Amino acid sequence: MFPARPRAQGGSSLVGRLLSIIDDDEDVRQSLLALIESVGYSARLFASAEEFLASDAWTETCCILSDVQMAGMSGIELADRLAQSGSRIPIILITAYAKDNQSFALSRPGVVAVLPKPLQLNALIEQIGRALDSGAAG
Repeated sequence: MFPARPRAQGGSSLVGRLLSIIDDDEDVRQSLLALIESVGYSARLFASAEEFLASDAWTETCCILSDVQMAGMSGIELADRLAQSGSRIPIILITAYAKDNQSFALSRPGVVAVLPKPLQLNALIEQIGRALDSGAAG
């Protein structure tokens, strides 16, 4: 179980605009980091869902970008695990198999979008903005 996330007076979150990028491919992580930073967001990188869960990043994370298929825990399993813990961090899943995974993934708690690889920068930035504006991260 995760402890409560910090809140400002009136209920708004004190959490900044930190995104957590979870992908078992180093090149993908670095590419996503460059994209995210190019539009003004900060990000932390994780090689696996397990590495993310073992970190303290969830206390600062306002949105997760995660590959669906990874060695170990999948992005869908990560979404389920976070939902079971009471987390409301919005999750954007990325996958090379969007048509096969999209409806199933979108039915998972916390998943706000499923984007196909290769990623379209505008679509990614739009979905991040929607996730952050939704207030789901608080």
